[in-house]
Amino acid sequence: MSVLTCAACGRRLSPPLCLLPELPARLGHDGRTNADGSRHAPSTVARGTYAMDLEPSGAPFVPHPDPEWRGEAVPGTIVLDPDGPGCLMSAGPRGTLVVLPADVKGLLVPNSAVQELGCCGVPGRKGPNELCPGCGAEVATLTAECTGPYETHFLPDAVRVVSA
Repeated sequence: MSVLTCAACGRRLSPPLCLLPELPARLGHDGRTNADGSRHAPSTVARGTYAMDLEPSGAPFVPHPDPEWRGEAVPGTIVLDPDGPGCLMSAGPRGTLVVLPADVKGLLVPNSAVQELGCCGVPGRKGPNELCPGCGAEVATLTAECTGPYETHFLPDAVRVVSA
């Protein structure tokens, strides 16, 4: 079991979590309301676990090399380009640590400098939207929208993994 802590101040940012051998497959939202009343896409990781995402995650988003491309992609890593045809793809950090947002609820503070709303929640497309409550460092990005995975991505350089 491990705990995620802020690299800047050492504050605990998660409960004890068990590392998964790989990131589970992400499932898209099926259009139904979840048991808790939310309309988020299903969670990627289960309560009490975390996994490393080896693919780019979150902001910044850059144009896809093929402006005609609209194929399959990991939900939440491709968005429509608001300024032209085609899609934007994530060029964010690799190696983010993915946790269930409910596991870190109350342990992080929303970043008031990042304001964005989707139809069902926070899309997480504008960059880190969760701060360490101890020092205010940007530590994670919450994605809680029906169009992408329901997960919190901790920035690899902003946190440390320590034994619980």
